[in-house]
Amino acid sequence: MLFDLSPKESPKELFGREEELDELVRLLKARRWVAVLGPRMVGKTSLVKAANARIDRDAVYLNLWGAKGTQGLLNALVHGLNSSRGVLQKVRDGMERIEGLSVGPGGVSVAAPKKPLRTMWDLLSIMGRQKGSYVIELDEVQELAVISGHLLKMLANIFNTYPNMTFVFTGSIFGLMKTLIEPKSSSPLYGRSPAKLYLRPFEKKKAIDFLDKGFQEYDMKVPHDIVTNVVEERLDGIPGWLALYGNNAAVRRLPLEKALDETISEGLKIVREELEHFLKGRGRSAYLAALKAAATSARWSEVKGAMEARRRSPVNDATVYNVLEGLKAAMLIDEQERVYRINDPVLRTLLLTAKIS
Repeated sequence: MLFDLSPKESPKELFGREEELDELVRLLKARRWVAVLGPRMVGKTSLVKAANARIDRDAVYLNLWGAKGTQGLLNALVHGLNSSRGVLQKVRDGMERIEGLSVGPGGVSVAAPKKPLRTMWDLLSIMGRQKGSYVIELDEVQELAVISGHLLKMLANIFNTYPNMTFVFTGSIFGLMKTLIEPKSSSPLYGRSPAKLYLRPFEKKKAIDFLDKGFQEYDMKVPHDIVTNVVEERLDGIPGWLALYGNNAAVRRLPLEKALDETISEGLKIVREELEHFLKGRGRSAYLAALKAAATSARWSEVKGAMEARRRSPVNDATVYNVLEGLKAAMLIDEQERVYRINDPVLRTLLLTAKIS
């Protein structure tokens, strides 16, 4: 069902991504490592999971949102293995000998090993020595920026040693993801960067078709002008927001206007949390000033003026450039002819209406 809020796991459930799905499957069958790029709520996880049904390989999915450090990555890997019972069955005997892991009837549990990176390498090595082929899916890989050096070395070792293991990375083009897809000559993955696959919001017509088809699944007849207004004026073509609206209207049975209000309200909470997550460890004042300027579309000089007004002192061009490039890489803003704009309508609403300082 299109309005199901869980990531899609079957190609039949995936709407409007036929070309991207075909390309991802083609690359994986050719044993290429792949980076699926795009903003949050655009459907990266659904695309990756739907591809699993069309490749003759076991897949282990790792949700890295909020994971920090090697222990977080190890926890995500163990959780992924427990969710992939076929893979777990193949490797569980060897896992009993790994420091920091214990294997029981319910699956694998992880303690706090002295060297979590070594534990993770031992675990991946067991998989690599199996006869079968595996796809390891690292969702929101930029979360692992703090261990990028260690992770890149481990990935390079896997690339060289275990050709039966293919990796898929998802995320935005900053931090670790940028290092993966644009490795410098000093990077362990130089010359081995993953193929890039971009996932963008739906065009207007496809977004309207998405809502129409979703409502048809629930035998609901929603006037075309209402659906068009939802897309053009409120939610744009971001699949996550469209599915949330459809779920509120068709599953929760809220009146259409109430469903839209509830979608915006829920969406504001989501984007606020994600914005705070992004701002952590960054120059909050400068980034917020640039974002608020871009919420109404702004040229370079206007963004610089907003940053200076917030700081109450001059800001050099290099600082403005770095902030804007960081926001573009995170896919929070877009640039066309030196005009900067926020594409996500819910994020725009948050920045224009909420008190964020």
